[in-house]
Amino acid sequence: MDSTLVERGGGLVTVIFNRPEKKNALDGTNWADLDRILTEVARNPADRALLLTGAGGNFSSGADLTGGAGTGGGACEAGGLSGPRQAILHEMRTAGDIVNRLHRLPKPTIAAVDGVAVGVSLGLVLACDLVVASDRARFCEVFARRGLSLDGGTSWSLPRQIGLRRAKQMALFGDWVSAPDALAWGLVNEVVPADELPKVAAAWGRRLAAGPTTALSLIKRLLDASDSTTFERAVEDEARAQHIAYTTKDAREGFRAFAERREPRFTGV
Repeated sequence: MDSTLVERGGGLVTVIFNRPEKKNALDGTNWADLDRILTEVARNPADRALLLTGAGGNFSSGADLTGGAGTGGGACEAGGLSGPRQAILHEMRTAGDIVNRLHRLPKPTIAAVDGVAVGVSLGLVLACDLVVASDRARFCEVFARRGLSLDGGTSWSLPRQIGLRRAKQMALFGDWVSAPDALAWGLVNEVVPADELPKVAAAWGRRLAAGPTTALSLIKRLLDASDSTTFERAVEDEARAQHIAYTTKDAREGFRAFAERREPRFTGV
C-alpha cells in the first residue's frame, strides 16, 4: 500500500498521507514523496492547486520516530529519538526544506485536517495558504513534552498566525488545541462536521484550481511579504505584480466575462 497517495483532477492535486495504522506518522518515504510532488506541482502548468490531507481520520501524528525513518518533528505517541545527532540534524534540515518549499509554492494550497495534526505535521498545515478542519480536529505543538525544540517552521509561522502569546502557550505547554479554539485563535479558516470535510476541502480546492493561477501566485507573494515590508514598498510591489497580471490571458478573460455578465473561465495562463 502506498504511504502517500496522489489524485489529480481539474487542476487540483490532492496529496493523502496514507499510514492510518500509524495515524499517518511521516516516515522517510512520505518526505521523499512530498519532495517529488512539490517539484512536479511547481513545474507542471496543469497542476493549479494543492490539497494536503490524511487518510483514516487523521491528518498526521508528526514524524515517525519509532522506526528510525523519521525526518525531524515529533509525534505524541513517539517513543524517542533514533540515530546519531548528526543524522537528526540532516533529517531536520531535509524536512525544513520541504516545509519551506510548500510555503513558497507558487500555487494556492489547502490543508484539510481531520483528527490530529502534531509536531512537524502542524508545520505542514501552517505552511498552507488555507486550512479547513473537522470539528474533531486537534492540534499539538508537542515538542516541549518530549524535551525537544520546535521544527517544521512553526517558530516562524505560529506567532504570525495566532499571535506571540498564543504561540508561546501552545509551544511551552504542548497542550492540545481543539478545533473550536483553533478557529477562535486564527489557526484555521473554517471548522466543519467531520463527514463534510472531504467535500468542503475538495470544493475549496476546485475553486482555487479554477482561478487565475498567475494572479493567485502574485497575491500569495504579496501577502506573505506583508509583515516584512513597508507600506511604500508594498504599493510598489503591487504595481509590479499588477503589471504582470495584466499581461495574462486570464486577465483578458476576466474583463470579457465582466462585460458579458458571466462567470470567467480561467485557464491558468
